[in-house]
Amino acid sequence: MNDTFAIVYAGHGNLLLGDLIAHRCVSAIPLAGRFRTIDVLLSNLSQSGIRNVGVVMQRNFQSLVEHIGSGDAWDLNSKSGGVALLTPFDQGLGTGLYRSFGDALFAKRYYINRQKAKYCLLLASDMVYRADYNEMLEHHIATGADMTLLYSRELNIKPGDPTHLANLHISSEGWVLGADFEPASVEGGCYNLGACIMERDLLLRLVEDACAEGRYDFVNDIIEPALSTHKVAAFEHKGYSARLTTVKSYFDMTRDMLDPGVREELFSAHGPVYTRIMDAAPVRYNAGCQVENSVFGNGCVIGGRVVGSVVFRGVTIEPGADVENCVIMQDSHIEAGARLRNTIIDKDVVVGAGARIVGTPDQVAVVCKGSFVSN
Repeated sequence: MNDTFAIVYAGHGNLLLGDLIAHRCVSAIPLAGRFRTIDVLLSNLSQSGIRNVGVVMQRNFQSLVEHIGSGDAWDLNSKSGGVALLTPFDQGLGTGLYRSFGDALFAKRYYINRQKAKYCLLLASDMVYRADYNEMLEHHIATGADMTLLYSRELNIKPGDPTHLANLHISSEGWVLGADFEPASVEGGCYNLGACIMERDLLLRLVEDACAEGRYDFVNDIIEPALSTHKVAAFEHKGYSARLTTVKSYFDMTRDMLDPGVREELFSAHGPVYTRIMDAAPVRYNAGCQVENSVFGNGCVIGGRVVGSVVFRGVTIEPGADVENCVIMQDSHIEAGARLRNTIIDKDVVVGAGARIVGTPDQVAVVCKGSFVSN
């Protein structure tokens, strides 16, 4: 895909993610014991042969900047092109508090203008899926479409999800006729996965026209009005996909990583997912520990009971601690006698000896980064 560049909108994320985005943006949320959510998108791009990638950031982006660095983990550190970290305030073209993706594209049009590639691939960063974007581009060219949207009939949406998502109305010939934005349903939808291909010049024209009229939302104000004047094709993604919009959606998606089939699809079947290298010792399972159906990152020391949980790098779980159906992020420490159920423990948390934190699958307890929880 040498004739394509990509722009990833690493926005702050849905406010329903609560404390999970208090110190990071949604694309930097930890995933599967050792990754960040943006690793999956960047790996998709790298393995699709896209070497020019702009990552548009808005707020709480420091951890994302440190994580991506020069882009060498994804082979995006070439002398010509590579990854560009497009932080706010860089050109004096806005406040940095973008009203939506369309507004962000308008503020970063200097980056779009200097690209020589014909096509632009636009990506939202709150989605997790594997895809070869070459197939999407081939479909775009073959149909003669002005733009092509990626959608899924298998998006992992749970009953009662309060967020809205574009449900595309698609003709039998594969053209997008419209979209509705009712609360997400669990069946029968063709859900937009936040990926769109169009020519660079068309993108600039649509963005400038919309923003000149005070319309800034990419889907509502740019894509949907274009349905009446442009040919918009739909390309189906088949396989696992998930969206991060609420604490529960993150908890459910993270615990999906316990399914060997999901792990195989995300991290092996379509090529490896790359991430920032952090050397650490293997997991140490001490005598007397009890482990069942869990995923661990490197550097963990496990002495207690861990069941149905995802545990990130450098976590210590002391003997006598009891952890079930939990997500425990990097460098946290669970002391002896602590009891955790249906809980997300953020980074650098200490749960003191004998402390109890109990949530439910529908009302997950969240402990903020750097906290100390005592008995």
